[in-house]
Amino acid sequence: MRPTKLIDPRRWPSPVVFVVALIGVFLLSGVVVSLAIQLMGSREAFAAAKQAALPWLFLWRWACYAALILAWLKLWKPRVLARLGEDRDGGEAARERLKRLESLTLVVMVGIELFNVLDWLGGRS
Repeated sequence: MRPTKLIDPRRWPSPVVFVVALIGVFLLSGVVVSLAIQLMGSREAFAAAKQAALPWLFLWRWACYAALILAWLKLWKPRVLARLGEDRDGGEAARERLKRLESLTLVVMVGIELFNVLDWLGGRS
């Protein structure tokens, strides 16, 4: 195997990219939380600030979800469907998988927000 294949993430298998991205997100979020705790002086102050910001964070997340959904529907999905039309079967099998993936994505988003709302209403941080 050539070393350039190991260095270029565009050539990595999808599961490897997912795991690397997931680890990167966890590390980045840990650094952000650590810095916030250090800036606020204590974990209790950070928890209180987080609790006070929960409604605004909820709105921020839904604004981000709306932007992603609009970008998907207006920009990316038409390109994906056009490429699927080039398949041997006209993209029928892939369209079904795409519909299932879209619905599962919405279920995951709603599930995440349901747990966030339950946490918010419960008052725990």
